[in-house]
Amino acid sequence: MTNDFSWTSRSTGGPQYFEPNWSGFMNGYNIGGTEPGTYNTIRTYSWTITFNNYGKQSFWTAVDDYGDVRINGAYQFSMGGFNGQTARTTPGYFAPGTYTISATSVNSGAGPYGVALDWYGFSPPPAPTVTSFYATPNPQNSGTGTPLYSTTLTFNSSGTNITSANIISSAGESWSVASSGTLSITNLPQSNANGTSPAQRSYSFRACNNGGCSSYSTITVSARNDNTPSNGWTTSFTNLDPSTQVTVNVGTLAGVDMPTTISTSGSGNFVGNAGSFSGSKNFTNGQTVQLRTTTMPFNTSMAGVGSNATYGNTNSKTVTVSYPGGSKSITLTTKAPVVKETFNAADNTNKFPFEDIDFVTNNPLEFTVSSQVDVDDIEIAQEVKVDDPDAQVSINNGTWQNVREI
Repeated sequence: MTNDFSWTSRSTGGPQYFEPNWSGFMNGYNIGGTEPGTYNTIRTYSWTITFNNYGKQSFWTAVDDYGDVRINGAYQFSMGGFNGQTARTTPGYFAPGTYTISATSVNSGAGPYGVALDWYGFSPPPAPTVTSFYATPNPQNSGTGTPLYSTTLTFNSSGTNITSANIISSAGESWSVASSGTLSITNLPQSNANGTSPAQRSYSFRACNNGGCSSYSTITVSARNDNTPSNGWTTSFTNLDPSTQVTVNVGTLAGVDMPTTISTSGSGNFVGNAGSFSGSKNFTNGQTVQLRTTTMPFNTSMAGVGSNATYGNTNSKTVTVSYPGGSKSITLTTKAPVVKETFNAADNTNKFPFEDIDFVTNNPLEFTVSSQVDVDDIEIAQEVKVDDPDAQVSINNGTWQNVREI
């Protein structure tokens, strides 16, 4: 057994011949001789050789008159003539190992015969190529309130005698993998409420053989936590007191897996929880989202209110609460004011400015006055009217005023 780098057709000795017409290579490396009068005889010589590297194997060759080379019985190439040395390379690749190499010599005419070979190198295969590399899913979006940290990398390469392949990540991770296959990733980074961009991590794949390595093929996997609420929202609050700061619960945050920004706008409007309020706050799953605002005053319009109605019109305001993926309009309605007064004054009957007024001839400027009437039911200002055109009213002991007749 002889290593390729030291192997020649003289490695195991044997008969050697000198012929002035042969080249120096042929004379120096031949196994041969002469046998006058013998023509077209096929002579075969065999050796053991150890190839140390994967590749196509290269030899210098010469023969008198012609012949071929076989490895483990498989034809490789024909050899050149005896006037020089001819470079020959096997058409296929050989893995490292020990092989039987044989050469034939056919002398078609008079004169000597012989073969000469010298291994001089190998040609490694071309470096592999990456044919595909992708991640599924990409992007990875959590959507049910449960963080999702996984994706599957699928990779494929092509080439001869791929000896190794690896995947590396931008986080400093490294995996040795097959030349083609899949790799499960379970530790994707996660986005957070500090920004709107997804978290990203890149992965690179390459394959190698003794001819070299492919270029790295790189993909970037994006991952975003779920910050879109799936909770129900209470969007209407009614029968509220006028011009009053109120705090209402608009919902309990659900369906998110990261701090989630909820905000509102407009003067005097705030969102918060547990006594802490601002225009924009981060909430986590299960926290109650509250809205703090000041209600509208009573509605003073009497449009559409009947003459015998007890209540006037309500007054509403709308506040927008925004969250990732949408917003809700929250309506806060101030209760309708009482506009009907129940007069509960004592009667003042059978009393006159003068008991004998019918006998007075000078038209005295005396009037009868009712007892005090407390107006304590109505909640907004209302016009006072009476059914006597000669009657007047004094409000809070003010001046006497004429009023319209009912």
